[in-house]
Amino acid sequence: MKVDHIYKLNEAISTLRNFINLSAKLLPYLIELKHSKRKEEENQDLIEINHIFQNYSFDNRISELLMNTSIIQTIENSYLFIMNENHSKLEAKKELHTFRKEHRRLKKNWNFIDSN
Repeated sequence: MKVDHIYKLNEAISTLRNFINLSAKLLPYLIELKHSKRKEEENQDLIEINHIFQNYSFDNRISELLMNTSIIQTIENSYLFIMNENHSKLEAKKELHTFRKEHRRLKKNWNFIDSN
């Protein structure tokens, strides 16, 4: 494999990791925003978070290819579930459990890899 291919692959993995870590912070906050009376600045947060998830351009298969996980699909499913008005806060938190469990597993793997 050529050096430039390795560089691009590492950059893709880094970008994917950043998106996954960002999702780990935004999705729980999104639940809180959706199920509380919002202040004006929190309405803006909700708009910006929606913009992020509606405009991300990862193919759901990319995490399977690069990280052997379907976490991008899990993130998308969690986001859509949270945004659905027919679910309670408790149901949304339960839905997020699958994502959180996989995120913890990946972080453990990443920490192991980064320590070597």
